[in-house]
Amino acid sequence: MKTTTAQVHFNDSGTPVADHFDDVYFSNDSGIDETRHVFMSGNDLPERWHTHTGESFVIAETGFGTGLNFLVAMQAFHEFRQANPQHVLKRLYFLSTEKFPLAQKDMQHALLRFTALEHEATALATQYPIAMEGCHRMNFANYGVTLDLWMGDVHALLPQWHAPRRGLVDAWFLDGFAPSKNPDMWTAQLFSEMARLSVEGCTFGTFTAAGVVKRGLKEAGFAIQKRPGFGRKRDMLTGQYHRDAPSAPSSPPYYRFAADAVNSESHVVVVGGGLAGAAVTHALASRGIRTTVLVADEQVAQGASGNPQGGFYPQLHSEASHASQIQAHTFLYANRLYRGLAEQSSLRHEFCGVMLLGFNAAQQARQHKLITQQVWPEALIHGLDATEADTRAGVTVNSDALFVPLGGWLSPPDVVAGLFEQAAHLAPTVILTGHKVSGVVSDERHVQVHCVNGETVTADHVIMATGAESITSALFEPLALRPVRGQVEAVPTQSPLDQLQTVLCHKGYLTPACDGRHALGSTYIKNDTDTRPRAEESTQNLATHQQAMANCDWMEHLQHDGTARAAVRLGVADHQPLVGALGELDTHREHYASLASGKRVETAPLPPASRVSALTALGSRGLTTAPLLAELLASQLCHDPLPLPEPLLQALNPNRFIVRDCIRGKC
Repeated sequence: MKTTTAQVHFNDSGTPVADHFDDVYFSNDSGIDETRHVFMSGNDLPERWHTHTGESFVIAETGFGTGLNFLVAMQAFHEFRQANPQHVLKRLYFLSTEKFPLAQKDMQHALLRFTALEHEATALATQYPIAMEGCHRMNFANYGVTLDLWMGDVHALLPQWHAPRRGLVDAWFLDGFAPSKNPDMWTAQLFSEMARLSVEGCTFGTFTAAGVVKRGLKEAGFAIQKRPGFGRKRDMLTGQYHRDAPSAPSSPPYYRFAADAVNSESHVVVVGGGLAGAAVTHALASRGIRTTVLVADEQVAQGASGNPQGGFYPQLHSEASHASQIQAHTFLYANRLYRGLAEQSSLRHEFCGVMLLGFNAAQQARQHKLITQQVWPEALIHGLDATEADTRAGVTVNSDALFVPLGGWLSPPDVVAGLFEQAAHLAPTVILTGHKVSGVVSDERHVQVHCVNGETVTADHVIMATGAESITSALFEPLALRPVRGQVEAVPTQSPLDQLQTVLCHKGYLTPACDGRHALGSTYIKNDTDTRPRAEESTQNLATHQQAMANCDWMEHLQHDGTARAAVRLGVADHQPLVGALGELDTHREHYASLASGKRVETAPLPPASRVSALTALGSRGLTTAPLLAELLASQLCHDPLPLPEPLLQALNPNRFIVRDCIRGKC
């Protein structure tokens, strides 16, 4: 999963040169002017923004490099929005690929001379991600811009972009090094994927006029034009794509754009007042969408999201499994979001890191394998010896460990409150407490949500972010939901525990103090929905920690006054969340019954359109996964670019169980 960063040097003009390709990242004469000429003017931007009729515009780029093209586009879009505040176009998506991302210090060095982009470059540097394969979504709310930086080989990445059948991309920046320097990029496969992803009338601009590029684009269906090049280059290419027919999704049962798009004129009901509900309300509000939140309790964050503290870290394995990739990318996105939230709200938290103790021989072997496999960047997770672990922890742990430096702990109720508060500033947001939902009925135009108190709320779409309450909803009956009780102790601070400087994890977890108490948890009891604290579980929690940290005298003498809180988390059979269209799942079984006869998934029909979606079954990892999965669902509803690759989207789709059953003849 970790990716190799670019090796660069700077020539006499101060221009970065890629050692691998022996080519400059931008013109020695004027990189900004080159970008404006080749890519902005080459795609007739910003003129096309004035005539655009959608709420979002998508630029895709083949080669992020220093981020110069992105920064120029972001600045231009910000100026467009300031000059046209009432225009329907509100959001720019910039999707870029990069096989060899620059280290942050090299990127900052490269952009030092571009004082005209100082503010934009600072904004990018603040969020610029660690070098890890996959999609890194960064939102720049002050600019109305979202950047998806896809790290990896462009030929492997573009087929993983999940797109509406009408296409996704409005304009292409065909950057990257010259075909003579980097022939591996400019291939028929690239041009074919461009055609699949392009909307009707999509344009492109590129600095090169090489014959291989001209022929490849023409064969893929693009009309080609030559224009005067920049500086000493005589010619460059531009063009436009005209679509003959909708694209065919690679895996139709997992298609995420079957329903009509939600927009700023829509009304969405979110059922649930926990982390999932708050995160998706925030993601919708950032798009200007009006939301009504229905909460069964008299206050928000009363379920599993009500625990005073929660450890914040990804659950990683020594191999880049789908589960580990989901954890890694949701964690990095959540980290960016929470840091921004902490600057704007009263969020109790510490980004103090999380230490995963090697508490027995088996765990030490697993940790050793994770380190030696070198799958993950050290900036995400790395090893500590026992001495380093003691120093980092502030207390004696007597154990080698793994350390997640970007992790820590947060107060889930504060996160929920902060997200709802921000949402209310971004778009009309109404929270109705004491509104337990009794049923959801949809037709071709609207969906009605009936509440136990007799009220009915009508919306264009409903999102079930109901956590453990999902087990009482008929919408989830076809799915094997697994509620799990967990009790967390609130241990009073004491010496030497008051010196703890990081979150400790083994079979349980222990946090630094918040309001004079430390969270120590947690039990794990399947199919138990009772939330009354139990003395025997307090004893069990303490025993688990004492066993895992048997070499630590202070743990053996830990004093506890019995203060605890129990809640119910929700999971499913494969331990991955449910994110996407829900609808009538029994109807979906009939829809895909033909897969039992051996028909290929690629030949199956698209799923029926649904006005009901789910964001639930986050298990015990809601702090990590909720923000990005909420962003994913909001993007899906709006038919915008999705921030995860196709295999991970399939691993999260509620349809996955039905499709698997049908393939196995169990429909």
